[in-house]
Amino acid sequence: MLRNIGLVFRGFEVKFSTNASRVSVPHEDIATKVLKVAVIGVPNVGKSTFINNLMDRKVCPASSKVHTTRAKSQAIFTEGDSQIVFLDTPGLVSFQEYKKFSLEKSFLKDSKSSLREADIIGVIHDASNIWTREKLDIKVIRLLEDNKTKPSFLVLNKVDIIKSKRKLLDVTRQLTENCIEGAPIPGGKPLRDKETRGWPHFSDVFMVSALTGSGLDEVKNYLIRNAKPGEWPYPGEIWSDKTAEEIIVDSVKAKLLDFLPQEIPYTLKPEMEFFNINDKGVISAVVLVHCPSKRIAQLVAGESEGKLRQINESLQVDLQRTFHNYVRIKVVLSDK
Repeated sequence: MLRNIGLVFRGFEVKFSTNASRVSVPHEDIATKVLKVAVIGVPNVGKSTFINNLMDRKVCPASSKVHTTRAKSQAIFTEGDSQIVFLDTPGLVSFQEYKKFSLEKSFLKDSKSSLREADIIGVIHDASNIWTREKLDIKVIRLLEDNKTKPSFLVLNKVDIIKSKRKLLDVTRQLTENCIEGAPIPGGKPLRDKETRGWPHFSDVFMVSALTGSGLDEVKNYLIRNAKPGEWPYPGEIWSDKTAEEIIVDSVKAKLLDFLPQEIPYTLKPEMEFFNINDKGVISAVVLVHCPSKRIAQLVAGESEGKLRQINESLQVDLQRTFHNYVRIKVVLSDK
């Protein structure tokens, strides 16, 4: 079924826990259900923002620059008897891009390993990009072909930027090759060329704005309906497979990408210097950012350390969205 919706997402509160161990949780009173969702797409289409807004929690660090997500991670959403495990992956890159940006080997293998583990595949596609919106990236198509036996769904993201509904429908026709689950869409017109532009086996298509949350309720309900009977891989209070320290360091990396120009943030190396959680769940953390030179450290700090103060203030807001609690965060620069 083709979805053309604009619902407001309503969040779901879960407790923070620093223990993200993989423990199956048997339930005596109710039958539990689980679904593992691999979220794939090219860099910067909004995969992490999509997951964050589905969960109403900033679990996956996101920024405006490419390659914010450096390795696969899992975000865990639990509601009622169902647990949805999102397998967030780095954006799909070519070998040339891997070499150009000196990326980790995870960029070449994490998406494939996540798809092997997944029960269903979610493809996130940027509908606002006029150069690429009418065609799926060949790397996405190849991954879908390699996992043809698994169900998949398409999420057209950033649809709020497109004002024409007819244009959205045209884009959908191209990306699905006029088919849902291999069957022609009723009333759809044949494509004019034989060039492979999309994937005809999507089981559903959703039109959303991951940034505003519009349309995400329908996606969440779809995933819950598709969950299968099984033991939860995580306790119900767990919402990430990463530790709090790892989440904070990743958030610092993402914030540096947002605040700094060109290639500078990719040369910085943040590490946790101090971390503490008190009995009320309030987090205090100091992150040391290693800079390759004194000149780079000065650029990061800005005039009178104004930029560094902005980074700290913005980080605090983001991390409080992540942990749903008060966070004291300080970023310290080092050029040694």
